[in-house]
Amino acid sequence: MIEFNHTIIIQFLNFLVLLFLLNFLLFKPILNALKKRQTVIKSLADKAEGNKQEAESLGKTYDESIKEKRKPIMAERDSFLKEAHSSSMKVIEEARRELTEELAKVKDAVKKEAEKTLQTLTGESDRLATEIAQKIMKRGA
Repeated sequence: MIEFNHTIIIQFLNFLVLLFLLNFLLFKPILNALKKRQTVIKSLADKAEGNKQEAESLGKTYDESIKEKRKPIMAERDSFLKEAHSSSMKVIEEARRELTEELAKVKDAVKKEAEKTLQTLTGESDRLATEIAQKIMKRGA
C-alpha cells in the first residue's frame, strides 16, 4: 500500500513554496502585463472609434458646408441662365419683328412694282394695238 513518510511532506512543502514563488514571480507579472496590454488596446480602440466618429462628423460638416457654399453659386448660375434665356428671347422677338416689317415692305414694294408694270404693259398694249390697227388700216386702204 501507500506509505506516508516525511519526504512526502517535504515534497508537498516544496510544491507549495514553488507554487507561491511561481505565482509571485511569474503568474502575477504576466497577468499584470496582460491586463495593462488589454487596457492599452481598449484605450487605443476607444481612441480609434472616437477618431472614426470625429472623421465622420467632419466629413458630414464638410459636405454640408460644400452644399451651403454651392447654393448661392447655383442660384446665381440659374439667374444668369434665366437672364440669358430672356435676353435671347428678346433678340429673337426683335429679329422676328424686324423680319415681319421687312417682309411687309418687300411685299408692298413687289405689289407696287407689279401694279406699275401692269399699268405700263396695259399702256404699251393699248399703244401697240392702236399701232397695229393703223398699220392694218394703211395696208387695207
